[in-house]
Amino acid sequence: MAIAAKGYGQFFNNFSCPSSVGLFGLYEISFTLPRVYVNPYNPDTISVIAEFTGPDNSSYSVNGFYYEDYSFLQHNSGYEIATHNSNNDGWRVRFTPTVVGTWSFVIRAFDDNGSVNEPFLNVSHSFICVSANNAVGFISLANSRFLKRDIVSNGNRQFHSFFPIGPDVSWYSCIDYGYYTQPKGIYEYISYIDSLDGNANYMRVFINRYQYLSLYGPEYTQIENGQPKVYFDSIINQKDSAELDYIISYALQHGVCIMPCIFNCGDFNYQNSDPSDVSIWANNPYNTVLGLSNPCEFFTDDESIRITKNLIRYVVSRWGYATNIMSWEFWNEVDNMFGSCVGYQNIEQDVLDWHEEMVDYLHGVDPFNHCVSSSIGGVTTYPYLYSELYNYLDFVQEHHYEHINNAESRHQLLYRVFKRVLAGHTLYPDKPFFMGEFGFSQNSSYPTYADKDPYGIDLHNSLWSSLFFTSMGPASFWWWKYLNTCGLFKHYTPLLNFVSNLPIPSDSFISHYTGSLVGHKLVFPPNNLQTYYMINATQDTIYGWSQDTAFAYQSLRWLTDSVHFEQTNWGPVRRFKNSAVYDPLGYVYTMDPAKRPAPSSNDNTISLTITNQPIGSRYLVRWFDSETGYEYNNGVVTYAYVRYDQGVNVIRFQFPSFIRDLKQQTINNRFGDAVFMLVLSNIPEISDQ
Repeated sequence: MAIAAKGYGQFFNNFSCPSSVGLFGLYEISFTLPRVYVNPYNPDTISVIAEFTGPDNSSYSVNGFYYEDYSFLQHNSGYEIATHNSNNDGWRVRFTPTVVGTWSFVIRAFDDNGSVNEPFLNVSHSFICVSANNAVGFISLANSRFLKRDIVSNGNRQFHSFFPIGPDVSWYSCIDYGYYTQPKGIYEYISYIDSLDGNANYMRVFINRYQYLSLYGPEYTQIENGQPKVYFDSIINQKDSAELDYIISYALQHGVCIMPCIFNCGDFNYQNSDPSDVSIWANNPYNTVLGLSNPCEFFTDDESIRITKNLIRYVVSRWGYATNIMSWEFWNEVDNMFGSCVGYQNIEQDVLDWHEEMVDYLHGVDPFNHCVSSSIGGVTTYPYLYSELYNYLDFVQEHHYEHINNAESRHQLLYRVFKRVLAGHTLYPDKPFFMGEFGFSQNSSYPTYADKDPYGIDLHNSLWSSLFFTSMGPASFWWWKYLNTCGLFKHYTPLLNFVSNLPIPSDSFISHYTGSLVGHKLVFPPNNLQTYYMINATQDTIYGWSQDTAFAYQSLRWLTDSVHFEQTNWGPVRRFKNSAVYDPLGYVYTMDPAKRPAPSSNDNTISLTITNQPIGSRYLVRWFDSETGYEYNNGVVTYAYVRYDQGVNVIRFQFPSFIRDLKQQTINNRFGDAVFMLVLSNIPEISDQ
């Protein structure tokens, strides 16, 4: 990542800056300062600030950051070899111009001796931002439900809808050599991003796992006196920072956006005794270096807050330029570190106060105003925290898991996610909602997805249904290594294709489900077609997904696995038996067309309630292939009409007979489903359809 003089407009005294850059491109300035600082990450010791002024008189204040240069090679065993190129160390300013034309900037530096004077400081420099026929800009809130992205396409600039579609890819693997490890590093991420390219547009990355990618904490590839080198406060892990540089840049080139997660609950959990997990409180430098006696003090200790702000400032300064940073995430499951805070009375309020302070600070140092959030693991455990936390953040984020062996229809993962989204919107009606993790729980005593769902049936169903829950994107799946092992990244492709031409949805959309909950049991419609859909306030647009319930994941498991009752804290629960598979050649394990279920009813009618359009209103009905995301094109134009039935206005239309062939009693696609769009045609007609 060294910067050379060739092609740069100004170059003197180790200062270089390009003469031009494309719209939304990275404009990077490199330089050195005359003094070496013991703590270059503390703005009270040294602060570098660049003030940019655009051709439209817009202004941006961008913090510079200390930088060490690394290059990478891949060992033939698969792990990463990092080399420090110290000749290229120095300072950087990264900026992204948002307007075409001539920009000017001034860099100023202040240290603990006062203003720093160098020939390139405190004087005006300039560069030209050139137009681009195709360029992608920053992601921001579109309204209280959805996101948008500033895009130039074929020379036309406008905001497009942005739905984050993709899984968590939270860390890379390591090759173990006893207690210490060799990371696969950027090369594993290259593999994942290559798999996501064209299939998905989003992933979530942790930047705080000590044996993986981590800006602070013990580095298990660098040993000093027989112990891992510890990064904290006055030193940030520059090797891992260089990895993140590469990951973000490579992801941008391949159309993938990222939500970096800064803190993880596990790092603050002193109850964790798993010897394979070094990201625990016993190794946390807030404990071992700063000396906090309790993880809860992280949120209130003055020195902890100072160090945390410096870390956040560095993260934003180095990577805030990136148009593919979807949002910042402060915490992964902040509530799940509370087990280390037994007897600590004010932890929920302290967490709320901390978030309020850190949000204000982050927005103050982020010139591009990225969204920011935090995640909660169990929203019912700490209701006060959940009811207040997202008042300070840009969108609500939850995580939800079920037991992979749940055998009841009421335990369908997609329905439980649906209910969580609705509850989130009820509590925070002015905030977008995102299910940042979901999946069936797995551990050493459970079977795994690779064993029980090798073709990703549950993934497919959950992605399509959750796209229409009025969350800002479909639920983000956690088990990324399963996706890689079974080759299932392709399940994201049809969703990406479907949304690629959708306009930004209004925040008036409301999500519905055609089933109902009777007691604790989920009851499907009489025709066994379950339909999740969202409809806007004027009810002129409806998007949805419908499926024969025989293709629900648990329904397919009923055809292959034995069931028994298991005693739990909530009473006896029906579970599939781990080892009792009486049909290993069943559909869920083979996708064999000969094992595919037949239609589970003789009725293809879908009926939706319409309250804001008069009887006779006509809708164009369009159907899309759930395995490609593209519209079925059979040359037939189909309309449906609003009619009065049993006290309510409804619109009825037919599930495609070429998929659910009732005459032949066959299902003619792999998942028994299809995606639809209904658009009001503004030609009211009375019809008996």
